[in-house]
Amino acid sequence: MSSFTFIFWGGLGLIGIVLFLKYKTSTIESNLLDKREAREISIEFIKEFVGVNVDEWDVYSVYWYDHETVNKLHHLGLLKKNRSILHDLGLVESWRVRFVHQHQSFVVGVNARREVTFFYADVSQKSLSKKTEQLSPEILKQQLTRSSKGLWTKAKTTGSGSKEEDFREIQTYWYLTEEEDVRLKLTVEMQAGVITYIGTDVEILTDQMNKVIRDEQVESTFGISGMLGSAAAMVMAILVLVLMEVQTQIMLSLILGLCIVFVQSLTIKEDIQLTIVNAYDARMSVSTVRLLGVISTLLAGLLTGFVVFVCSLAGEALANELNWNGLDQFGGQFFIGFGAGLISLGITSLIFYLLESRNHLRISPELSNRSMFLSGFTLRQGLNMSLQSSIGEEVIYRLLIISLLFWLSESIVLSILLSSLLWAIMHQVTGYDPRWIRWMHLFVFGCFLGFLFVKYGFICVLVAHFIHNLVLVCMPLWQFKLQRYIHTKKSQQTSL
Repeated sequence: MSSFTFIFWGGLGLIGIVLFLKYKTSTIESNLLDKREAREISIEFIKEFVGVNVDEWDVYSVYWYDHETVNKLHHLGLLKKNRSILHDLGLVESWRVRFVHQHQSFVVGVNARREVTFFYADVSQKSLSKKTEQLSPEILKQQLTRSSKGLWTKAKTTGSGSKEEDFREIQTYWYLTEEEDVRLKLTVEMQAGVITYIGTDVEILTDQMNKVIRDEQVESTFGISGMLGSAAAMVMAILVLVLMEVQTQIMLSLILGLCIVFVQSLTIKEDIQLTIVNAYDARMSVSTVRLLGVISTLLAGLLTGFVVFVCSLAGEALANELNWNGLDQFGGQFFIGFGAGLISLGITSLIFYLLESRNHLRISPELSNRSMFLSGFTLRQGLNMSLQSSIGEEVIYRLLIISLLFWLSESIVLSILLSSLLWAIMHQVTGYDPRWIRWMHLFVFGCFLGFLFVKYGFICVLVAHFIHNLVLVCMPLWQFKLQRYIHTKKSQQTSL
């Protein structure tokens, strides 16, 4: 590769990072409570309303928000209007905290207003204390209120009732709050004066819901077709290896497959914690859940790694037959890929900024990035997501499919266009409205990656895709950490 090529892509990379930093998708200042504070609030709530001390219980916490409601509001064009309301009602910026001890557990939802908006007790009846005082719905609401702008202040009592179940009398209280376009129904269940359940049911007040549901079904259909395309690629790879007389080199494929297994194992701890918080069953021990989590993660890694291994074997063999670059000039490919990833980020940010400023596009920060990094999202998770997506997708849609299509059609343009189309529709585009703009962007980006693959080689396109994904995924994490650091420093200076 000539020195001009290095200067060209290095210059584009510098331009790209400047554009990205200036025009990147906006984020929202976080009001999320500190994880430790959410745990303390949960402990005090259980002591006060259940009569159980969980100080010494095992505790697990994850960030939570109502993805379905946020998604629907976004595609109705109502998210910005209702954002502060979602915050007050605990539908965003919330924690889920689970306490586990001796096959018993409590799970508590805490919003940014320091209020409990969700609770479930999965414990034996004998573990629950009995209170002689029976609270009225109004008094209970007052005791649950922690903020003048929070959920329980806004809630109105709508009724109460009781029922007999398993020789237990369950008292149920119902509350309702309605703000702007969101109606929230709350249910509180009590046994012998002890709270055992708090749940919510969300309704969006609009007559446009059918359109949103139809659009979601279209997106799901495209996603399924993309997955079917990946499965078909696996079948084609096996047919190439079995039926065609191509020479294979196992080393690159083995490295890529093992890399998938390795990065999958990076987030075992986070995956287990998420499973315990969201799906723990008191009939199982935590050690059993951990073991199942490790086994399922490793099996998923091995399965994905095997797919990558087989597809890369076939794809590399076809690329060699076509005399396309694979590992040639590794350093040069890496450098060009790095610059290409940065310029793609910059141009994407600029285009999206212009579209948003002219009201042609809406990007939801909650859906596009915040759901990933709040709640202690780690660099390991960012590496996992970025490496898995870049390796898996580039092996299938560039290395294999472009090589195979060109082998069959002898048309570079057709091969790049068709592979890019399949790659684009495989993606979920929930955070973007209208969705077709995001799909068009992915199609164009896929064509750019296809050009890089044919022109410079597989390592180049792999690095470009990885850099693009890593910065997009981890930039919100870095911003969030910086924001928290500045806030902590200011608090320390104020106290002094």
